[in-house]
Amino acid sequence: MGERERRVLEELARIQRGGPPRGHEKQRAAGKLFVRDRLALFFDDGEPFTETGRFARNWDAEFAADGVVTGTGTIDGRTVFFVANDYTVKAGSVGRYHAEKTLRTQRAALRARKPILYLVDSSGARIDETGGHHVDPGSIGEFYYLHSIMSGAVPQIGVLYGTCFAGTAYTPVFTDLLIMMRDAAMAIASPRMVEMAIGQKVTAEALGGAEMHAKKSGSAHFVVDTEEEAAALARRLLSYLPDNSDLAPPMRPARDPARDPAEIDALIPEDPNKPYDVRRLIEAIVDADSFLEVRAQYAAELLTGFARIGGQVVGIVANQPAVKGGTIFPESADKGAEFVWLCDAYNIPLLYLVDTPGFMVGTAVEQNAVLRRGRKFIYATSSATVPRVTVIVRKAYGAGIYAMSGPAYHPDVTLALPSAEIAVMGPEAAINAVYYNKIQAVEDPEARAEMVKRLREEYRAGYDIFKLAGELVVDELIPPRELRKELVRYFQIFREKQVERPRRKHGTIL
Repeated sequence: MGERERRVLEELARIQRGGPPRGHEKQRAAGKLFVRDRLALFFDDGEPFTETGRFARNWDAEFAADGVVTGTGTIDGRTVFFVANDYTVKAGSVGRYHAEKTLRTQRAALRARKPILYLVDSSGARIDETGGHHVDPGSIGEFYYLHSIMSGAVPQIGVLYGTCFAGTAYTPVFTDLLIMMRDAAMAIASPRMVEMAIGQKVTAEALGGAEMHAKKSGSAHFVVDTEEEAAALARRLLSYLPDNSDLAPPMRPARDPARDPAEIDALIPEDPNKPYDVRRLIEAIVDADSFLEVRAQYAAELLTGFARIGGQVVGIVANQPAVKGGTIFPESADKGAEFVWLCDAYNIPLLYLVDTPGFMVGTAVEQNAVLRRGRKFIYATSSATVPRVTVIVRKAYGAGIYAMSGPAYHPDVTLALPSAEIAVMGPEAAINAVYYNKIQAVEDPEARAEMVKRLREEYRAGYDIFKLAGELVVDELIPPRELRKELVRYFQIFREKQVERPRRKHGTIL
């Protein structure tokens, strides 16, 4: 070996060790893996990941690779780019070359049309290096410009490992799907800055902990307990996503559902107001073990997630009668809109399972912008060009069916089960709205009750699903046990769907 080659290998060995001993001690004390050991969890066995920019700031032994590991690896044989902070180097903080490596990797992923992973473990920008220059092209500020340009072009998946405040907290929320470690946190400002700015004393957990972001802000799609779980989940997420927006998601061999489709009719209560868990219905529809719920803890009255039906990836949007009766709230409208938008961006067909009394009413939701946020859900559904199959499972009242891809929103097919009900509102509300004065005029309680019962039956007869099927309000009324088979068939039929939208730059709703 020549002297020149030996020198390169010795320098690489030094760089591969990461930051100084105190940095490693801090990482171990936090119970976190060294960045290169962390990366090894993500990629295929026997396929070592390849780094780029390893010699960044190589003249300074304290700044190995300038605190960020970038490059490519393979997941299920597919090339994936990555950007991973090295917390052993200045707590993963972002300096000049660190920023440049990140930007080069983002641009490369976009050129190559490949997914990118962001393993975020950073204390933020190095003020002494970035300062006012954070607004310059080529600096940390450009991260979020490129996140925006990449959005919907190539999948971006983030994993947040530690506390992340200020500018670098934006990378996690700009990703398509974010996994947070349970003890991680992110916020626009640190607790100390919050106290300085507004006098509020707050812990990092209360300000921006994983549970808060999973349940209240909706910014975290998943929360996990271990780094191994995080890596396995990221790998699984990529199995539902294509490399880029020009491709279809990966196919898998079809599997029978975990629950017998013959059970579907029994799963749906006769009483339209009786709750049940829509996950049980999903188990009888999708390939066994293929369903992955997204944002499970946030706005749980609407369920969203990925699955496979006959081996084909689909995105499921389902009202959850077990939570708030499946009513759509402002938060669930946002949740639905963003999931539909994500699926449409990456060519993932959509299955809507409708069982909702509609949008919530009252001063609280109006002040929380139910109309404005509700229109986002309706807009996303209306704009989606991927195959869409709608199933009217039970209640489909009011404007809820608009957001849930009802017949007027041009799904490729609308199927109904015999439990389906399509109406402006439920019979209780309708009778009160139309006949309130007439009912109140009846003094005898028994006669009044008999009148209400009769009026409700008359109202129900108007939206009997057999009648609506006869009027072609729905495309087909099917036996529940045939639902899985019909879904497999329709998603295959419309797999090559093409649809034109008016020529425009983009809509103005989202």
